[in-house]
Amino acid sequence: MIATSHRVNNGSDNSDAKIALAIPTGRPRVGEVVNSFLENAEYFGYNLKQFSVYLSIDLEYQDKAPEDFKIDRSIEDRVNKVEYIYGDQRREFGEKVLERSGVDKDIADTLFIGRGYSRQRNVAILRAAEDGNDYAICFDDDEDPKIPVRMEDGSTTWTYPDFFTPHISALSNDVDITRGHCLGYLSPIPSDFERSIPEDVRRKLGAALSIGSEVLDADSFSGLMKKVRYLNESEISNLPISYIVKNGEYGKAILSGNMGINLTSLRGGKIPIFYTPPGARGEDAIFGLQLENLIVAEVSSYIFHDPFVKYPNISSGEVPNKLEDIQVDDETKKRFGNAVIGWIKYAPMLIAMTSQDRDEVDRRTGDMIAKIGEPTDRLAKLLHYDELSTSERVLRNYVSDLDSHMNELLNVQNNWRDKIAPSLEREVLREN
Repeated sequence: MIATSHRVNNGSDNSDAKIALAIPTGRPRVGEVVNSFLENAEYFGYNLKQFSVYLSIDLEYQDKAPEDFKIDRSIEDRVNKVEYIYGDQRREFGEKVLERSGVDKDIADTLFIGRGYSRQRNVAILRAAEDGNDYAICFDDDEDPKIPVRMEDGSTTWTYPDFFTPHISALSNDVDITRGHCLGYLSPIPSDFERSIPEDVRRKLGAALSIGSEVLDADSFSGLMKKVRYLNESEISNLPISYIVKNGEYGKAILSGNMGINLTSLRGGKIPIFYTPPGARGEDAIFGLQLENLIVAEVSSYIFHDPFVKYPNISSGEVPNKLEDIQVDDETKKRFGNAVIGWIKYAPMLIAMTSQDRDEVDRRTGDMIAKIGEPTDRLAKLLHYDELSTSERVLRNYVSDLDSHMNELLNVQNNWRDKIAPSLEREVLREN
């Protein structure tokens, strides 16, 4: 059952806002997800002509064709525009940036051309900025604005709060970036994992990864169903008040799957561009560590995260009576194994960005190298997923390349701020 929030015409207060949906995706189901979020916007009083949709698509992720990602024509006709950005379009965008900004080709290649969530997200957001939109709202193709609520009697119901207004209200009041909340399954860890993997392996894996992670610890792979997140019944009519985020140990943590960006701030070069080392996860962690001088607000906007797409029909209103265990099978093993490798690849950079000096970097990376091999080797055998046995070698390689990756991060941000952003602003002024 879905209990909708009291219907308020919130969109009328933001009727002049030009809103972009900037979405990196590799799953054809993204069309259903976009439709679900747009239905939420319309329900709460927005005119869909305020919205432009930018899908930055990786065809190789599930070996799909361009036509698989086409959004229903009835939706396309009702929004301002839908732009499909495939690999060729990202290359063309990178070449255009190269021509008008004068940056070196390797900068354009790193930020825009090829595969990877950072590149996909960068092009979607910058195309939204080029088109003169006011705000970019970011969510992912495994999310939905219908959210689970834990009732006082222990049962689960679903509710449908206003997703967009908390973001737009903050961004229209001089906030640079907004972050919302994530409910459901928080990470790509199958909950049945703890039944098939000995506790000592799980704890050693968590302890090793925690050295270079902002979210993982020794307990991250235990009690997984207890970590599934719900809204409490008492919060349905009393959602948390938005507040300005202070800089902490890991900067100003951002969930890129529920994020708003003030595109005026972006065009002015205030907001950093997304970057990760090759093949790494952690784009939002690295991004959040660069926001010390920006105004970031946490807002009462919620998404349900379903990283294994266990509930493929949720966008059409088919919600479960309860959130169930995620089984360990070939697909979830692959998803989890890839996540572990992706976590390892950004760990050295996160360590460098949160250490006081080089001695601390060397100590922490050395500690992680010493601890990662045993649990990942055992896990590779238990899950029959050989790629996990490369974990220590991958970590050593990325530690070896750390100085190069840190220099690349500094270089791309300098070029973004000093050359690309000004050329983007000139383009917007010329077009408008």
